[in-house]
Amino acid sequence: MNAKKLKMKSEKLKTLLIMFFMTPLFALNISVTILPQKGVVKAIGGDKVSVNVMVPPGNSPATYSPNFKQLKELKKSDIYFTVGVPFDKKYISKIKEINPQIEIIDFGKYLKKDSNPHIWLSPALLQLESKAVLDTLLKHDPKNKDFYLKNYETYISKLAKLETKGFNNIHQKAFITFHPSFHYFAKDFMIKEIAIQKEGKSPSFAYLAKIIKLAKEDRVKTVIISPEFPTKYAKIVASKIGAEVVVISPLNEKPSVTINRLIEVLK
Repeated sequence: MNAKKLKMKSEKLKTLLIMFFMTPLFALNISVTILPQKGVVKAIGGDKVSVNVMVPPGNSPATYSPNFKQLKELKKSDIYFTVGVPFDKKYISKIKEINPQIEIIDFGKYLKKDSNPHIWLSPALLQLESKAVLDTLLKHDPKNKDFYLKNYETYISKLAKLETKGFNNIHQKAFITFHPSFHYFAKDFMIKEIAIQKEGKSPSFAYLAKIIKLAKEDRVKTVIISPEFPTKYAKIVASKIGAEVVVISPLNEKPSVTINRLIEVLK
């Protein structure tokens, strides 16, 4: 190969590399409050979206404060999905101030009169959230419509199968947990969630005795503890009623995995 051809080949390669690095890696930059929201957005957006999570794993959405780097990331975001947790209520005005152009989509609208924000653990409400994600992605990035629609249909199908599995397999009538994280899951499958924590406070001995009495009446077999919350009281109750203790985090990145795990332990 002569020098002229080598030079042309080198210039062509250089041009291709410049084009590659100048092309955005993602069609959309998205911020969310908690990790489970990232799971929903990625299920539909796939590799077309970059997702920035404001409350990192292991932290509480009720007490976490964002750092400078996270606030800086918000400037790049096209969309922000809120979910109705205390973090959203505290920082939503700051988010708008940092990035006035950002579109804020509130999943909290599905709470209606219910103040419990854990809507991502209900297969039915998760389908509504998924549709909101799809509509938003189509609005901002219509050229990838087919990609998003295909992912959405796959995800909705998975959630529908989980609903069927839950109704066919859950036979326990009640379960105990410390924090009422599984409230909407329990409503979906008509099973009673007995929460030890009351109005955000640890239980008194009198209330703990009431919980134990209720658990015995309902023949509770399962006590679910979450690593994000104290486990002492749940373990005390479990030992008093002879129930199995199971660890399940409500903040797993993939809500469908959490829902499936709940179905399995409540058979």
